[in-house]
Amino acid sequence: MEPPRPKKRMKTEAEVEPKQLLPDDLVLEIVARCPTIADVIRCAAASKPIRRGILHASFLRRFRGFLIRNGGEHGHGRPPVRKLLLGLYHQSSDPHRQPAFVSVSDGVNLPPTVAALPPAPNRDDDAGGSECQFGSYLLVASRRSLLVLRRRCKNGAKDHLVERHGIHPVELSVCNPTTGERRVLPPHDVHDMSHALLDVDPIAPSSFKLLVAELSEGDPSTLYVQIFSSEEGEWGPPLACPIANSRGDVEDSCEFNCAALRPRPVVVGDTVHWLCTTDFGDSILTWRWRGGGLAHEASIVKLPRGYKFGRPEKCLAVLPSTPGDAAGSQALLSLIVLDRGEIEVWARERSGAAGSTMKWKLWHRIQEASIPRPANFCDGWLSGAELSWFCEGSGTLFLQAGDETMSSLLLDLESMEVSKLEARKWELNPEPEFCPYEVDLLSYMMFVMKQF
Repeated sequence: MEPPRPKKRMKTEAEVEPKQLLPDDLVLEIVARCPTIADVIRCAAASKPIRRGILHASFLRRFRGFLIRNGGEHGHGRPPVRKLLLGLYHQSSDPHRQPAFVSVSDGVNLPPTVAALPPAPNRDDDAGGSECQFGSYLLVASRRSLLVLRRRCKNGAKDHLVERHGIHPVELSVCNPTTGERRVLPPHDVHDMSHALLDVDPIAPSSFKLLVAELSEGDPSTLYVQIFSSEEGEWGPPLACPIANSRGDVEDSCEFNCAALRPRPVVVGDTVHWLCTTDFGDSILTWRWRGGGLAHEASIVKLPRGYKFGRPEKCLAVLPSTPGDAAGSQALLSLIVLDRGEIEVWARERSGAAGSTMKWKLWHRIQEASIPRPANFCDGWLSGAELSWFCEGSGTLFLQAGDETMSSLLLDLESMEVSKLEARKWELNPEPEFCPYEVDLLSYMMFVMKQF
C-alpha cells in the first residue's frame, strides 16, 4: 500500500509571483513620461526587457522630447537635459594599456569596470613581420559622450606605412565608454594637427562626424581640412581653404596658437574656431563646415579691443546666450583670459539692426579673492596657473596649477567655485596628458545602468 502523498499547499496571494499585466511597449510609453531621470532608472531595474527598451534609441528620443517639452526635471528655465562632467581619461606611459579614468572630486564614484574604455582591436597580427608598433594613446578630443584617441605607428618600413596607414603613420579611433562602442577610422590624407567632433547625436552618439585640420608651414595661408562621416564610413575629400582676414584679403601667414601639444578648438553651431597667430598678432581662425561655397574658405576674427595683448593664458569657450540675445538660445563664442590672478570672460554677441554684426562684450572680470576655494589653498593659488581644457556641457574650466605639487583644478564658471582633483588617483606619470569626459543625463543613465 502506497503511503499517502502530501497535499500541495496552496500559495497565498502574497506568495504568488507578480505578473506584468501590460505589454512592454505600453509600459515604456508610461515610463517615458516619468518626471525625472531618477524615476526612469528605477523603472529600468524592474526587468531586463524593460531595461533593454529604456536603453533603445527610440525610447531615449521620446523621453528627451518629453523633458524638453516640460522644462526638464528641474524646470525654472534651466537646460532641459543638462550635461555632467564625470571626470577625465589620462594617458598611460605604457603603450599596451588603455587610458585610465579619474572621477572628479565632487562627482559620482564610478567603478573602474564601468568607466573602462572599449578594448582596442588587435591589429598586430600581420604576417611577414611588418606589424604595427604603436606608441601610447593620446587623447585628442571629446564631446557628448565620445572620445577621440590617437596613436602613432613607429614601424618605419615604407611598404608597411603606405599599406596600413596611407600618408600619415597614425591610427585614430572614436569610442563611447557609455555604450562600449569603438570604431577605428581608415587612413586620412590631411595631417591631423587638430581634431573636432561635429554633429554628434546626443541619443545615438555612434553617429558623428570627425574633423581633422592642418596649418602647414609650407602653406601658412591655407587651412587644410577633412571630415570623416560615421554614416558613410569613410573620409570626405580633403579641402584646401584659403584664409581671409577682416579686410577680405588672403592672410599671409597663420599658425595654431596653443601651449598644449595640440590645438583645442570649440564648435559653435556650424563653425569651428581655433586660437591662432597671424602677422598682426593673436586672432581666432574660423571655418564653416556647412554652408555650401562658404565651406571652402576660412576667415580671421580679431580678438576684443579691450583685451590686453601679450597675456599668455587664454582659451576659447562656448557659453549660453543671454535671454535678450537676438540669436535666441544659440550658444556664444567666448574668450577666457587669465592674467595675474584675474579672469576675464568675453562673449561674441550679435548687435545692430536685426543682429547683423558681431561684437565682443566683456561679461565678467573675476578677481582671485572672489572665487570660493578649499581652505587649504594659499593666497596666490591662481597666479601661474595655466588654462587647459574648457568643457562646454558643464561650463567647467580645467586649470593646471602653478604649484607642481598640486593636481589639476576645476573652476565652475557658473558658481565660480574651484575644486581639486585627487592627486593620489593618478598613475605614476609625471605629466600625463588628459582629456575631460562629460555626458548628458541620458548618457549618464547608461553609465549607471551598466551596474545592474
